[in-house]
Amino acid sequence: MKNLFTKSINILLAAFLIACNTQNDKKLEQALDNAKENRQELEKVLSHYEKDSAKLAAARFLIENMPYHFTQEQYYTSSGKEQYRPEIINFDGFQSIKSHCDSLTRRGYKIKTHNKYDISTLDSRFLIDNIELAFTVRQKPWAKNVSFNDFCKYILPYRAQCEEVSHLRKEIMERFVPILDSAKVKTPLEACIVLNEHLKGIMKYGHTGLPFYPTIDETYHSGISQCEGLCNLGTFIMRACGIPVTVEQTTWTKMDLGHSWCVVLDNGKFYSFGPGEDQPDTHARSFSEVRHRRPAKVYRSRFDPDFSIMDRKDDGYVTTLKSPLIYDVTNEYLDKTASIKVSVDKNNRKKGKSNQVYLCTYNHYEWCPIAIGHRKDTVCYFENVVGDNIFIVADSPDGSKLRNITTPFYTDKDGNIRKFIPLKEHKQTFTLNKRKKKPDQVHTLYFWDTEKDRFTPLEYVSSTDTTQTYDQIPANALLWFTIPERIVNQRIFFIENDSIKNY
Repeated sequence: MKNLFTKSINILLAAFLIACNTQNDKKLEQALDNAKENRQELEKVLSHYEKDSAKLAAARFLIENMPYHFTQEQYYTSSGKEQYRPEIINFDGFQSIKSHCDSLTRRGYKIKTHNKYDISTLDSRFLIDNIELAFTVRQKPWAKNVSFNDFCKYILPYRAQCEEVSHLRKEIMERFVPILDSAKVKTPLEACIVLNEHLKGIMKYGHTGLPFYPTIDETYHSGISQCEGLCNLGTFIMRACGIPVTVEQTTWTKMDLGHSWCVVLDNGKFYSFGPGEDQPDTHARSFSEVRHRRPAKVYRSRFDPDFSIMDRKDDGYVTTLKSPLIYDVTNEYLDKTASIKVSVDKNNRKKGKSNQVYLCTYNHYEWCPIAIGHRKDTVCYFENVVGDNIFIVADSPDGSKLRNITTPFYTDKDGNIRKFIPLKEHKQTFTLNKRKKKPDQVHTLYFWDTEKDRFTPLEYVSSTDTTQTYDQIPANALLWFTIPERIVNQRIFFIENDSIKNY
């Protein structure tokens, strides 16, 4: 009986392995089919490594996942269809580049953007060089204990996001690996800390003046970029040195826009850091200790897509939250996460074909989705959300735009809900301070009108050089005090116990 059981298990295991190999072969064949005219280049890579199982597996990993990656190529075009992208290093700083770009716009140049897919453009020489360089650093003390699976995911890939593919891997490896050798580091975390300390002297946050998505080469040679550019370069440098790194991102909920940073993998755990800025021992703590920097949701980038997270009954609405190349890691951070359960409003109970719903935060003049949940009957559910934030829930019945299906609401750290339904019969009087640097501009107070589903202005009763007083503010209303100039961080708030609660 025991032999029969063992034999059965072996048969099942063999069948499983055959199924896995069949599935992998199918995935590879699909990728090669997608390559079209570039198929021969990819087959050269596979043939090159047919006698080296590890490098062949690495080559397959890259090729199988290449169909989902692309370069977001951007440039100016003239009326004569000339393509032009200014070289940052040829200009003397931000103002010089900006003035040049402004002059191009005045002369009729237009910005063009298109996606150039890796599967149909990368040649065999580039891929073979990338694999060889990755395996070279794999022998280093800080990299040799990284599993092959993690090596493929976080060291081998040649790109972090949708930046232009760079050919600088060899140059960067030769420049920075000796620093790690001299420091005698033993682990990925130690290597990351040493290298990131060095990067502080060669890269910094700033605006280049170029209105394009940054390339690795631009950021490397100029040493300046915003967070995405710094993260892409930081990831590229770390991987070139054999350090397993990827990018994470959030959309802010207590200030405008969003943020990206990096994480290094060491012994099964990810440690966050700011490339050329905060080290792993302080980065995550800085999020938790500074109220407006506490992310409500955090997503980690991956090179190998995970399609299991995709909803088969998708509503058709397009958002990066549905990308199989990111996944939710909010609960890996220091702040407690909660489940949110919120009912839809009476006038919006009719739902679309899908049960997908979107948790949105007010960010830079609009409600932006930061998480996808599901709706059951008249209740919406979201998991792993950091509270002490204001949200609204939307759906997309037509798949093209979002429709708010709740009033704005505050959720505390435990997921308890307080809806902002204005009590128009109960008026409050309050004096607000004008913006210190822009007191001469017109200031307007709005409240979120749940009947009109938008912010509605209120009339003030008095105004001075520095303040504005209102006496018709509905109780329990979500408020917004703004100037006409479209600037960042004109934040929403509510009044509680005669004080302002900003979000």
